[in-house]
Amino acid sequence: MSFINIVMLPDFISVISDGQITTNELLTQSHFKKFESNPNGFVVGITGFELITNNIRKKFYYQPNLSFEDAELLLRNELEKYKNKQVIFRQNISFNAIIAGFPLAAPSLPRAISFHIENQTISEQNYEKSAVLSLVPDDINFNPNQIITDNLYKTKNISPVFQIQTLQRNALYKVADQSKTVNKVIFQEIIQAKTTDRRQ
Repeated sequence: MSFINIVMLPDFISVISDGQITTNELLTQSHFKKFESNPNGFVVGITGFELITNNIRKKFYYQPNLSFEDAELLLRNELEKYKNKQVIFRQNISFNAIIAGFPLAAPSLPRAISFHIENQTISEQNYEKSAVLSLVPDDINFNPNQIITDNLYKTKNISPVFQIQTLQRNALYKVADQSKTVNKVIFQEIIQAKTTDRRQ
């Protein structure tokens, strides 16, 4: 498994991931982006199986005009399509996905949904307005979300974006120090509601 962290606030969403792909305990890639952001105000991230991650990311890359609502529908369809995949006979694939963004209907109320796919079943959790979410590897013994939330409001006179991005990088470094499947290569972006949506 890899690492993706999303901090969702009413004004913006910050996303970070590492770049490592590990297959059968061997490092196969070190600069692999695990999420796809969209100028329409959302991000989709997938961890757990490189082929699935790549295929789903491409779907979003080649459809840049999707709204958050359309993207959620597309992601659900893709997860349904891949939930029954097996590495070998009777060995089901488990993986995770997350979508976070600003719905067209209410861009000031960001939403996020995290999905866990295991044993051909999809479970999900929904979040609104504010949340700190992570897709984490199995070989760490701490909660990276806690590092961020514990320090989120400790520093004053610093831009919220800079503060959150710094906390996310610190969490990623700590995960990378402990996990064999996460490296310190950083992919990080800020997602905002489309400004034209806010004027309407």
